[in-house]
Amino acid sequence: MSWIAEALLNLHNYRNSVSTKKSLLEKSPHPLRIGILSAAAINYAAIIDPIATHPSCTLHSIAARSLTRAEAQIKKYSLGNLTPPCKPYGSYQDLLDDDEVDAVYIPLPNGLHAEWTIKALRAGKHVLVEKPMASNAEEVREVRAEAEKAGRVVMEAFHWRFHPAAHWIRERIDGGGWGVVEGVEARFKIPRGALGRDDIRFSYDLAGGASMDLAYVFSACCYFSGQPTDSDITVTSATPRLHPSDDRIDEAMDATFTLSSPGAQPVTCHAIADIALPPLLGIIPQVWELTSTVVIELMKARVEFSNFSVPTFMHSITVREKDGEGKLTGKKTVEKVWTGGSEWEKAGVEGEAWWTTYRWQLEAFVKMARAKEGGETYTGPVVNMEESEQVLRVVDAVYEKAGMPKRGL
Repeated sequence: MSWIAEALLNLHNYRNSVSTKKSLLEKSPHPLRIGILSAAAINYAAIIDPIATHPSCTLHSIAARSLTRAEAQIKKYSLGNLTPPCKPYGSYQDLLDDDEVDAVYIPLPNGLHAEWTIKALRAGKHVLVEKPMASNAEEVREVRAEAEKAGRVVMEAFHWRFHPAAHWIRERIDGGGWGVVEGVEARFKIPRGALGRDDIRFSYDLAGGASMDLAYVFSACCYFSGQPTDSDITVTSATPRLHPSDDRIDEAMDATFTLSSPGAQPVTCHAIADIALPPLLGIIPQVWELTSTVVIELMKARVEFSNFSVPTFMHSITVREKDGEGKLTGKKTVEKVWTGGSEWEKAGVEGEAWWTTYRWQLEAFVKMARAKEGGETYTGPVVNMEESEQVLRVVDAVYEKAGMPKRGL
């Protein structure tokens, strides 16, 4: 999957002359120095490329389970040519012990997220950790306690949440013009074969499973529901398709749940996640299902956000009007949003239309880290710890309803 993301990114960068922008960029004399824990395949799209277009941070180092692996990734992306050169480390702890590192990005397997986030916090680093933040909701609470003790930032990398297109929808939901939210459906499917059968996403010990890897769908349901992060969660159905050799792993999950809170109308959510979608007729890979979609049913409108997980690439927001009886009128508008919005205005950021979701995310992380260091309050877009806990409370409850063990036990 990562090679697909990298290929799309390279095409995107070519079309937007990003290499020229990188060559003209002047870095701050006092940048946030970021290290990466793992030579993961996602690194280029998720952090290496975004850092190259950000004036206020630099890539300091990459750590892997062996020095050879770290050196190989540095060589692959010519990171030794940076000023100063990116350093390789043969263990994660060696990188954390380097006092020059201000912050770390953690793309390790899910089951290692909480452990190494806590170790990074205790080493005095800010942390940008891949989704899901931990193996279960209890671990998120442990991470939050450590972050408060360390006085450092921890942010979960639900990168789609930082794109102006997502904010455009949420702002209008909160504004009330479409009426109250009645339901949210989110789906994300990956065709079988895109992930190897021995991929870490199929490992229970590493907190794998469709509900974990594609937690985007639960994140979208929670975010667009408009419900507070401490809302009650009631799972009414959870139907998994189990891994053929490990019934603790969900290759797919189809779950329905309700988010409710005092004084607000409950919102029914439907989430579908699949990391091994069977081929059509047994032979045709369903590549068209790669487009993630979220549909929000409101009293006065139906809003469909196509490609919500990576809106940098060809997203659309279709708003269909409803009449007084809640029926579709046939009138619709289609929007595409690339920059701005009130969420980013709070942080004084307009952004650029060519910024990827990961670049928007990095903008928020750097500003949040610097604000924390300066004793200031960051007011821009963020995935806060309460939201991270809410998403995993949903996932934990879904696994329980499905009769499956939650991760991290």
